[in-house]
Amino acid sequence: MDGKVSNLFVTGRGVRQGDDLSATLFNLVLHKTLKNLEQSNTILNRLTQICGYTNDILVIARSLPALEALCAEISREAGRVGRVVNPDKTKYMRSSATPSRRSVKGATINGVTYEGVA
Repeated sequence: MDGKVSNLFVTGRGVRQGDDLSATLFNLVLHKTLKNLEQSNTILNRLTQICGYTNDILVIARSLPALEALCAEISREAGRVGRVVNPDKTKYMRSSATPSRRSVKGATINGVTYEGVA
């Protein structure tokens, strides 16, 4: 914190999910991962945008190729800190002013199929 490093501490089995420290450690790792992606400005002047809150990430893209590229970047950066994107907890949604373009059965992005939601 504030440019200072704490003393080393050893954990035997990790931190339990739901523990206060668990959320804090998760957010620190998530912040580092997303910071490395250099997302700035807004979707109004970009092809992609990442919004993060607590342990959720919303990825917005103007096209499927832009989404695929960003998902590949997220997977690569997550792998650098020992994390993986869980396909079972990841959903895909399409947004459009035209109702017929909103329907989605799922999407395969970079070889991984994600459940579609309306």
